[in-house]
Amino acid sequence: MSKRTLSHLLGAAAVAALGCGLAPGVRAEAVVVASSAPGYVQGQLVADGQAVRLPDGANATLLFANGRLLRLRGPYDGIPGEMADSAVSARAGPVDDRFMQSDLGAARALGNPLEAALERALAIDPSVPGTRCVRAGSLPMLRRPADGGLDGMQLQDMAAGRRASVSWAGSASAPWPQSLPLTDGADIAALRPDGTPIGTLHVRLVDPTAGAALAVGMASAGCTGQIGAAMAALRDVTVPLALFLTADPASAAGAGAAYRPGEDIRLLVQTDRDAHLYCYLRNARAQLIPIFPAGAAMSAHVAGNAPVSLSGDRMPLRAGDGPADLEVRCIAASRNLDGEMPGRTDAFRPLAEEAAVQLDRAVSRLRETEVASAQLVLKVR
Repeated sequence: MSKRTLSHLLGAAAVAALGCGLAPGVRAEAVVVASSAPGYVQGQLVADGQAVRLPDGANATLLFANGRLLRLRGPYDGIPGEMADSAVSARAGPVDDRFMQSDLGAARALGNPLEAALERALAIDPSVPGTRCVRAGSLPMLRRPADGGLDGMQLQDMAAGRRASVSWAGSASAPWPQSLPLTDGADIAALRPDGTPIGTLHVRLVDPTAGAALAVGMASAGCTGQIGAAMAALRDVTVPLALFLTADPASAAGAGAAYRPGEDIRLLVQTDRDAHLYCYLRNARAQLIPIFPAGAAMSAHVAGNAPVSLSGDRMPLRAGDGPADLEVRCIAASRNLDGEMPGRTDAFRPLAEEAAVQLDRAVSRLRETEVASAQLVLKVR
């Protein structure tokens, strides 16, 4: 089943799941599965009682320990752990369209994608330093390092002084040495076979739970690399591509004011995963102007969770000479669309009159491609 179908399945369960909130007294911690909002990244912990603030047009999907998925859409300012109770009290009326709830159980017929993602994340590459989570009462598997020169390594408990050797012997994984037991908070030095240090693993033991509870526990323990990778895998099969476009908050227009004639236009755009981005400006003459990528030599690829600035300091993007309403449209796609988007080689040049129709046609014809779009009206006064 495709991600689009799975996303629809999860969404269809939303209204039925509105009453599946956490029981009174249960901590409502959550982990970010996906976000197009600045300040929220994959694997980030949202603590019990912590407020989440999303600007208009931004999205964030949270996973709670009970398996509840909550997708928020801005503008939103509230405590997500309290949303189930407020939703239940309002069930007789319209469902608030700023959020949607579903349950990972809706996807069990497909095999829970979270379980497989967490199992992969719990396998450790000892050559990569950082905080690593391990299930309490078990020893992790060790992934073969990408460095081809590391067919073997030594691991040393820095407090106890114990040392053990690891060899992959041509395999993709190897078990953690039984002679090197793990304790919560232990620092394990990773060494080359000759004893040269590579880095240090800081071990956190988490409860031997599974699924969403394990994911939240890993986020709480600070295992950002592992939980971020697991949430990316879950996002890719449950959450549609999202795109956020806004005026730069540091600019005058970002505070809600109009641009002045001739003023630099500063915009921020962010996707919730790696994508290919294309942005256009419709000027006062209704002409369509490509503004991103800034030229044929520039890549359309953007990193997820990383705001991209469309700044007047780097690009000739400025308000016109007189009052007008301008419009910016950005399109994000899961694949390269360079050969299909009009004006790809003509950045900052007005396109022919039929360009807008060509753009709409190109987007509507896309198949087996995830697409997200966002529009923003810019006032020049």
